[in-house]
Amino acid sequence: HRPVQASIDSMFGSQAKQTPQEITFLLIPGFSMIGFAAMVDPLRWANTISEQPLYAWQIVSIHGGAVESSDGISLLADCPIEQVECPDTLIVCAGYSVQRQGSKKLFAALRRMAAQGVDIGGQDTGSYLLAAAGLLDGYRATIHWENCDSYREAFRQVTVSQELFEIDRGRFSCSGGLSGLDMMLYLIQQQHGSELSMAISEQLIYHQVREGHQHQRMSLRARYGVSNPKLLETLAIMQREVENPTPIPKLAEQAHISERELERLFRKYFSSTPIAFYRSLRLEKARLFLQQTSYSITQVAVLCGFASVSHFSRCYRRQYGYPPREERKREPPSGRI
Repeated sequence: HRPVQASIDSMFGSQAKQTPQEITFLLIPGFSMIGFAAMVDPLRWANTISEQPLYAWQIVSIHGGAVESSDGISLLADCPIEQVECPDTLIVCAGYSVQRQGSKKLFAALRRMAAQGVDIGGQDTGSYLLAAAGLLDGYRATIHWENCDSYREAFRQVTVSQELFEIDRGRFSCSGGLSGLDMMLYLIQQQHGSELSMAISEQLIYHQVREGHQHQRMSLRARYGVSNPKLLETLAIMQREVENPTPIPKLAEQAHISERELERLFRKYFSSTPIAFYRSLRLEKARLFLQQTSYSITQVAVLCGFASVSHFSRCYRRQYGYPPREERKREPPSGRI
């Protein structure tokens, strides 16, 4: 287990810099509402249970005013980021289409705060903006699992993990969803003890508190509902070898199984052939690259193991009902009436 790298002067040190500890949440359009709430509510409960103002927080945005979440629900910011002088801690909360949210104004504000010694973190895809501002070079960071591959491709100076949360000196990040809850419970435990942290978990009816080093995604066994070890080994190779797909005969050989038996297992568990299942995995990866990067269709095809753009486009249309060039024009539905 790799130890957390947190100095005593950082947000996750054994003592808060001051009481209440001031945390500023910078909401980026398209931020995750559940991710934001999962970080704020433990702080509220810490104050309530301890009967002390241990934490204080404010919401800011790039330009001030309301910020719409990925749910289509807006929250009103207390002020624009330029009016925030030097908070104890800044957490950048982001979500979908984060690549479109970077701006000179945002990056200048983040760099100014970093120069002032502010502890800066990213929630969900917030760490993408921190990396784009040059604030994570030489640091460990995490991001939502859907963004890990494109994040790693875009920022080679960042050590990218798929763990729930990462703390590296004055920088920290959590992967989205409820990982912010785990991170804040860890913060409270470090600063105010396990008893308070566990009392908050009880109030939130959250009994399976996770450590930061745990992986974001479920195991292949749980994800696919299979237990056959040879099939699981094959799935692991498929997940790992996307750019240079392993031929099916070689997959069978590495799993110590015949091709015929491998075909039988895939038809039994997935109603598919190994080659069709493998192609579908690669297309899912391609879809994420198209959504999250500015790579050309040719580059995406190569990164996902397709020998030609025409073959890639035909397969993509067959799986998703539209060609790859249309992917970047599509917006995820918010569900708002």
